[in-house]
Amino acid sequence: MSFPSIDFYDLNRSFCSFEPVRNPTETNFISKVNILSIQKNNNQNSIAMKLKVLSLITLLCVFAIFISCEKEDNSGSLGGTQSAIGSVNNTFQLSGVPTGISGLSAKVTNLADGKSTVTYSATITNSTYLGMASSMTDVNVTGSTIKREGNYRITSEGMESVYPEGNLTLVKYDAKVGDTYTLKRGSTTLRREVTAVSTQDDYSWGGMYIKTIKVKETGRNIPGVSNIEFVFNHKFGIVGLKVSFEDGTSKTVGVSSTNQN
Repeated sequence: MSFPSIDFYDLNRSFCSFEPVRNPTETNFISKVNILSIQKNNNQNSIAMKLKVLSLITLLCVFAIFISCEKEDNSGSLGGTQSAIGSVNNTFQLSGVPTGISGLSAKVTNLADGKSTVTYSATITNSTYLGMASSMTDVNVTGSTIKREGNYRITSEGMESVYPEGNLTLVKYDAKVGDTYTLKRGSTTLRREVTAVSTQDDYSWGGMYIKTIKVKETGRNIPGVSNIEFVFNHKFGIVGLKVSFEDGTSKTVGVSSTNQN
């Protein structure tokens, strides 16, 4: 914070320059009046400065309150017991897969030390989707066939992605809107934020309506993709996936698991 400069010459002149008068009593009175006037101005300036400082402090406190509401969680703090969704041979089915993608499968192929490995494979004939897949460092592409392995912790409390850099929460079933999870990966930061938590069965899935938690992810840097939204349910696990593209369009895929929590 900068303070206004003081011209000591002008200040000295204000204190010491008075109109000449013949009556000493009058002179003394005028001097006192001028001094009181200066003191009043100084007091007003002091009060104004204090108000500005208090306003700044208040503003900083407000910022601190709002920043603290954003819960940063990248420490792998997910608890709970092992979920059957993460058990070996559990499979995931997908509906509404875009044209140009076929033979898509996802299956838990290993479970060790609480870490489930899910193996994905598909055939992609759409050049745009194939280009997106090829840009991802953890996807193996052979011709039009892609394969990827992802590691997760899947418990009764939620799901986490397991990366070499650390664990990153996908969902906690007791999440609140605004909860945020981040993880630095190389030169980018993956960020996941809870954007919606329903209190009523309002999401159509599998011929029924269910409660959901929606988590938006950014920072993956896939060409053409703006963000990815994951949709979860406390009983069924992941139930949907919405990909929003930079051209303003989006595509939603339904997901279901053979096993449940």
